[in-house]
Amino acid sequence: MNIFRKLKASLRLREAIKMADKAHQQTGHRYYVMPQHGSYGKKLVVMDRYNFRRLKMKHYIQREARVFDLVRECFYCTGYRDGNQSLSPEDRKKKVIQYFAWVEADRKATKQKRKAEKQKAETNGKI
Repeated sequence: MNIFRKLKASLRLREAIKMADKAHQQTGHRYYVMPQHGSYGKKLVVMDRYNFRRLKMKHYIQREARVFDLVRECFYCTGYRDGNQSLSPEDRKKKVIQYFAWVEADRKATKQKRKAEKQKAETNGKI
């Protein structure tokens, strides 16, 4: 990954973590920093269980998704109200590596999608 992309991505993750921690201090709920697919690796969503369920109800998230999937796929999660199950430093490092891999994969997928759309538009214009 390009050093500038990595720096920008790390700043984006750091800001999302700050938002999650701030929301956790205000409400005491557990918050998750999740990816937003198709965003060219540029958007992260901070949500709690309540908002996760609302998004599932509105079919923005698949009905088969569970809270366990939130923990597995998130890039950061706060602890519960009593402080249990917060991320250890080793887990945080793994999640950061997971985040950088997601940014790169999402960037490549979006690039491929745009390229395919451009080729499709060119072929439709010639016919």
